[in-house]
Amino acid sequence: PRLYSIASSQAEVDDEIHLTLAVVRYRRAGELRLGGASGFLAERLRPNDSLAVYPVDNPSFHLPTPSGVDIIMIGAGTGIAPYRGFLQERAATGDSGRNWLLFGNRHFHRDFLYQLDWQAQRKAGLLDRVSLAFSRDRAQKVYVQDRVRTEAGVLFRWLEDGAHLYVCGATEMGEAVHQALIDVVGREGGLAEDAAVDYIDTLRREARYHRDLY
Repeated sequence: PRLYSIASSQAEVDDEIHLTLAVVRYRRAGELRLGGASGFLAERLRPNDSLAVYPVDNPSFHLPTPSGVDIIMIGAGTGIAPYRGFLQERAATGDSGRNWLLFGNRHFHRDFLYQLDWQAQRKAGLLDRVSLAFSRDRAQKVYVQDRVRTEAGVLFRWLEDGAHLYVCGATEMGEAVHQALIDVVGREGGLAEDAAVDYIDTLRREARYHRDLY
């Protein structure tokens, strides 16, 4: 089995479930191979085929309750998936909380996943802020953790105002973002490293820091 974040809200798409897949491709003995799950779902499965699926609840990664709470959504690659569902849900319920997306991937023109969705939500006033990092478009690589640092002042103010923080994507990215958050809190809050670490740990204990890493 493989676990995928659901990239949609039932409030928007009813009985559909949308997934965000990155197809694994590699060569072995000169032959092109596909990942067992990603290749099956993206290229071998045909319309009207059947397959076994099951939901797995993640009680630590969900929109905050009550409504009206600001959220900061940090993700790279397919880690953007749950945030699409988050914003669909907030649009459907009329949630007044502010929404900020920090997203990283390789190339703007082919890797800006759900670009039209974000543009529409930005135009509609649902997506308050967007910060992007495309690591292969320039000679100097910029990753989502770098964007966290460049947005330090605004990010710290959002946290101080009670925002919930979400990080979704590869484990290596998640750990790099975690360190960037400690650096940001330390610098913007005038805290020593131990105190900055405790600040982030407090967010976790208060269920305001949510991570879904793989």
